[in-house]
Amino acid sequence: MYCKLDCVEDKIAVQLEAAGRRAAAYWFIDGLPEILFGTVYVVWGSFGLAWRFHPSNRWMLAAYAVVGLAFFLLWWKDRVILDYFKARLTYPRTGYVRPPNEPVPDSRLEVVTLRTAPPFDWNVTSFRARTAFLFFVSGAFVDCPLWAGRWSVPIVMAVVAVAVYSWNRRDAHPYSWQSALAIALAGLLSAGLEVPLDGRRYIPLLIGGLWLLGHGVPTLVRYLRTYPAHKGEGA
Repeated sequence: MYCKLDCVEDKIAVQLEAAGRRAAAYWFIDGLPEILFGTVYVVWGSFGLAWRFHPSNRWMLAAYAVVGLAFFLLWWKDRVILDYFKARLTYPRTGYVRPPNEPVPDSRLEVVTLRTAPPFDWNVTSFRARTAFLFFVSGAFVDCPLWAGRWSVPIVMAVVAVAVYSWNRRDAHPYSWQSALAIALAGLLSAGLEVPLDGRRYIPLLIGGLWLLGHGVPTLVRYLRTYPAHKGEGA
């Protein structure tokens, strides 16, 4: 009797996990998350790099500050912003699915009972922390005294490439090793650029933004071709 109950519970758990992972993967079906972060990164990195070429230009500094604030707004309200665009593009074509949450930190030290234990949610994704945030924080490591100079960006981007691939292998939205390799190669090519030393910190943002757009834009194009708008609805 207990064996049958355990088997039924295991099957239900497997089905819930599969459904949750499908819902999380659906969030990326139109490429909009990568396009949104990629666009902000490219703009922010471009303004930051231009500002370091012209450090006395106050207008350039002001534009850089505005784009920086836009990023923090995006980081705070990314799901709300994406839900707005998806409601006008994705949901009318392929239906609504609840946006995924961030994975809940492991809380093994907490006492959990049958009454207090929350239902486990498989509709989660680590895209922000394990992909988007990596390109943002990597700029700070470019200035590390151990490798500061022309080869700082290639070293840092090689580490980012390994992290993006390995940390997302079990996520609902993984990346292939070939795709991660492109991050490292872009960092290697950046060694040939003549950029002010304190401006190299913005190159990871540019690489990350272009890489994200390289994923998001083709995904959006395929999505629009695969799921055309219904008659009487906008594109």
